[in-house]
Order: sequence, then structure tokens, then C-alpha cells
Amino acid sequence: MTVRGIIWAVLLAVAAVVSIGVSIHGVWNAMSVDFRQDTVLTSVYCAMPILCFPVFLLVRPASRSTFLLSLMALTFLGSYSVLNWRTCSELGYCESMMATTMQTLSTDMVLSFFAVVILNLIALLVDDHVGVWGYKK
Repeated sequence: MTVRGIIWAVLLAVAAVVSIGVSIHGVWNAMSVDFRQDTVLTSVYCAMPILCFPVFLLVRPASRSTFLLSLMALTFLGSYSVLNWRTCSELGYCESMMATTMQTLSTDMVLSFFAVVILNLIALLVDDHVGVWGYKK
């Protein structure tokens, strides 16, 4: 095994562990959240993290998995930001939608989701057997 192969395997292993953590946190959120208010938004907020590990594990080629995970992370950020905006606007302490989005982006859950995407992307770029778009070199 080459050094690039070892780096690739370590990156994917770390991404797998982080994505398992994101999925477990998503299951925890789904069990503890109230779905009666904003049902669609709350469902998206819970479903995206739950699907993180299954998409990471089952979708192939790796480039397609990375693309799908990035769309899911952006969707999760959007739904989480809107839910945060509704909460803080009800209580009257919001600054702006952009400030709320930036504060949401700094949460551990969102950062972990984006870490899975970044680790997967770096592993895709390091892989010496597969090109950037998932086709054999």
C-alpha cells in the first residue's frame, strides 16, 4: 500500500466515524424534537443528519457521495438556520438572518456535517486509483 493509499484510508475512516456521530445525533434529535410545529422543516432538520452515514456508506462512486453529502449539509444548514431564526425572532433577540446563519454554521453539528464532506473530498482528491469525477485513471 502506498502512502497515498494509507492517507486515503485514514481520511475515509475519520469521515466514517464523524458521519456515524452525525447520524446518531440526528436520531437523538428526531426522538426529542416536537414535530407538530413546522413539520416539514423539522423533518428535514432530522432526516439530513440521519441519512449522513447511509449516504456516505452506500452511494458510489465516491464523487457522487461527496456531491450528495454536500447538498445534504447545505440543506441541513438552511433548515437549521430557519428554525433558529423563527425561535429567536419569536423571542425578539435576532440581529439579522445572516447573523443567525453564521451562528448556526458555528455549531458543532453543522461543522461535523461539513467535516464529513471535506474529509470525503480530500480523500477523493488523494485517491491514486480514481480520478476526481469517480472514473478510473
